[in-house]
Amino acid sequence: MKKYILMLGVAGVVLGSYCAYAGNSATMTVTATIAHDVSLTKIGDINLGTITINPAYTGTDTYWTYSDSGVINYITQGAIVSADNATAGTFTANIANPSACNGTSISCGGFSADAEYPMFGGTGLSNACGFVIEYSESENSFKVVPYSCHIHDMSKITTGNHSESITISYSAEG
Repeated sequence: MKKYILMLGVAGVVLGSYCAYAGNSATMTVTATIAHDVSLTKIGDINLGTITINPAYTGTDTYWTYSDSGVINYITQGAIVSADNATAGTFTANIANPSACNGTSISCGGFSADAEYPMFGGTGLSNACGFVIEYSESENSFKVVPYSCHIHDMSKITTGNHSESITISYSAEG
């Protein structure tokens, strides 16, 4: 019986030591922030070229588009006589899946920008162009192409040089 009491005593000391050890633990949270260095760099600006209008036109809703090479694709009847010599904007960026930029949206592969920009003396979307980002078939090169321009209000058109800014940003959640 003395052996059992001794064993019980030893077991009690071991169990008590284990409980004391378990009561002296701590949990830490590990936190890390991951940032993407896409190194987004503008190479060239967008130039819509020369747009010739018919000032006598009094209707609304004239549309025209450009191909990615700057050639005009089509013009609806209306205010535009011609539009030519456009060049796409270009930039480089290091992203994981550049081919996700398939030319269907200004938002692709994590890039984003407003969809349309007022131009030609208009305000809001009365006279504006929309743009699309396209992957340029090289490792990290992209184009920003005017895909659709429109005039809704001829009374706001002014002659001369017009300039607006487009800011392209990148988000890893994109």
